[in-house]
Amino acid sequence: MVTMARFGEVVESNTNEFVTQCYELYSSPPLGSLVKVGESETIYGIVSYSSTAGLDTTRRPVARGQSLESEQEVYERHPQLTRLLNTEFRSHIVGHASGLEINTFLSPIPPKIHSFVMSCDREEIRTFATSLDFLGSVLRSQIPQADDVVAAFVRFALAMLPDVEGLKLDAARQLASLLGSETHRLESILRRIR
Repeated sequence: MVTMARFGEVVESNTNEFVTQCYELYSSPPLGSLVKVGESETIYGIVSYSSTAGLDTTRRPVARGQSLESEQEVYERHPQLTRLLNTEFRSHIVGHASGLEINTFLSPIPPKIHSFVMSCDREEIRTFATSLDFLGSVLRSQIPQADDVVAAFVRFALAMLPDVEGLKLDAARQLASLLGSETHRLESILRRIR
């Protein structure tokens, strides 16, 4: 059995997206990665945004490395920073499991708070990469960088599934049907996939 990487836990959730607080600072999966949440009711999302900030929203982090030689030295001299800073990422929900079947559309319920967020295995990635039905929901979403998220997912799938022939072509066809008259937007996304 393949062990999945566990990134963190859900700290905010709705039927469109979930926010994950990472267990380790700067350990967010890359933009466009497919992740899953939940043990009994699995929900899938594409990473659409990540951030690192101070845990105390009333106090902004201050510069500490003016006289130091490297960024790593800042953390070595101030080990408390790993407890005062927090990395989170947002995932746009693109599917859910119903029994043994994976559906590439929204789940009827949001993920539970404190559910574990993990990486997906190759077969789960293959299911989404060969369907691509969910791309329309990402493109129509309120995600400010939706085009980048779509292109990043295709690049992620190509890296994880090098044996999937025609994925670029299938993605281009799906995007062309979704963006029909928006040729500049379509061309911009396709350039980011190359």
